[in-house]
Amino acid sequence: MRTIGVDLAASPKTTALSTVLWRGGVAYVDPPHLRCTDDQLLALFSGLEPGDRVGVDCPFGWPVAFMEAVRAHAGGAPWPGRELPSEEHRRTLWFRETDRWVRRETGRNPLSVSFDRLGAVTARWAYLADALAEAGIVIDRAGAGAFIEVYPAATRRRWGLGAVRSLPDLEAAAPWLRMGEEASAVYAVHEHAFDALIASLAARSAALGLTTPPPAELGDQARVEGWIHLPEPDALGRLAAPSPRADL
Repeated sequence: MRTIGVDLAASPKTTALSTVLWRGGVAYVDPPHLRCTDDQLLALFSGLEPGDRVGVDCPFGWPVAFMEAVRAHAGGAPWPGRELPSEEHRRTLWFRETDRWVRRETGRNPLSVSFDRLGAVTARWAYLADALAEAGIVIDRAGAGAFIEVYPAATRRRWGLGAVRSLPDLEAAAPWLRMGEEASAVYAVHEHAFDALIASLAARSAALGLTTPPPAELGDQARVEGWIHLPEPDALGRLAAPSPRADL
């Protein structure tokens, strides 16, 4: 099995990618790719093998309530919050259901994709997802396919790795990781590369069924807004177990 982690940003300058090959209870980590362009990402995504999983650190969609409000404004319809104080109503537009769920689980509030610069990252992802759809690769925003929305900062907290990105801490908790000196030197100092590695490990968690999918009652909404696949607290220690495909 191969897992790919992407720390997506609005521009290639701060976009990083990490690939991990899982075989025989060992995770072989490639040197990260930095400054990833749209063409590079699309070429990689278009060449996925059966069983590959991709964890992307980026909201896959916007809050439904936010989209409905923008649609009403664009069409000249009544503003959905006209009966509420302005600030009170805007608070209902800030976060997706998955963002609220992550906060309840980890105490960490994701950035708002509707009222923050993070929206520019999601716009880039929308472009990439559309290009893949045109090529016949349709992405399920709830994570039912090869692509999963992940959140490295919450994943690190879930695994007890702390708020500070630390490669020695990760290697101590995951002694089955293998990487060369060149790769290790970059992951140790480059925050985007490190987050891409965590995203790749979260993708492995999803492949093994060690993340929490959206509850049934939120399934339809998750397929519009996206859903953060947060690994189970003990998932890191279980990632090197043979996969259902025996890591062929």
